[in-house]
Amino acid sequence: MSRRLSWGLGLLLVAGLVLGAFFVLPFRSWLPGGTVADVPNRLVVNGTALNRLFPEPQVGEKLVFTQEKRGFSQARLKQGDEVRALLSISDVTSSPASRDKFSGSGSTLAGWPLVEQGDQSSALLVADRFQVKVLGQGAGLSPDERHELLGAFNLQALAALNPASAPKALAQAQPQASSLAGQSPATGPRLAAQPPAAQTSDSAIPSSPTQLSANMLAALKAARAAAHRETAVLTPAA
Repeated sequence: MSRRLSWGLGLLLVAGLVLGAFFVLPFRSWLPGGTVADVPNRLVVNGTALNRLFPEPQVGEKLVFTQEKRGFSQARLKQGDEVRALLSISDVTSSPASRDKFSGSGSTLAGWPLVEQGDQSSALLVADRFQVKVLGQGAGLSPDERHELLGAFNLQALAALNPASAPKALAQAQPQASSLAGQSPATGPRLAAQPPAAQTSDSAIPSSPTQLSANMLAALKAARAAAHRETAVLTPAA
């Protein structure tokens, strides 16, 4: 192999490595394995799963996603050329300190803790895992407008992305099941009252084997008598 050919192959290999690094490194957080803030990737929700949970733009509005990575997604809410707000969802699994500010929250929205951060920022902690945030831009947004945007996120689907939310939902359902257990079938929710004809009195139920046998014998005698009467009616006179 000539020296010129060796140099050519070497340069080609180096160029390939540089190009590979250029295209692959920006997506290293999406590759199997690895960590986000020392948390394994498999424990952090992918940004793609968060994108579909953002509010639907209203007439004249446009949602432009500006950043997406594992555990985080951010978009600009635009009306014409004006940016009205920055919207974001972050998985605080990779940033536990973000969860701490909700511990003293005295307000809720849709059942989740709500905090105000300055004059133009409102944040919600969903399922003790996802921070949903609205930051007013330009002329700014009132607290009610920010809260309306927070409520427009698909919070129910977002909570379902958190495996820890299932036991909470089960715990909330148990008291309701217990209260229904104390109601009779005729008066419980979604069940219509049974008509009197469909109800069976206690006196019609045999209380012992002896009574059961007596009832069966009486029924058999009645059946034989009925058969005898039918035979007598059908038999022509001589």
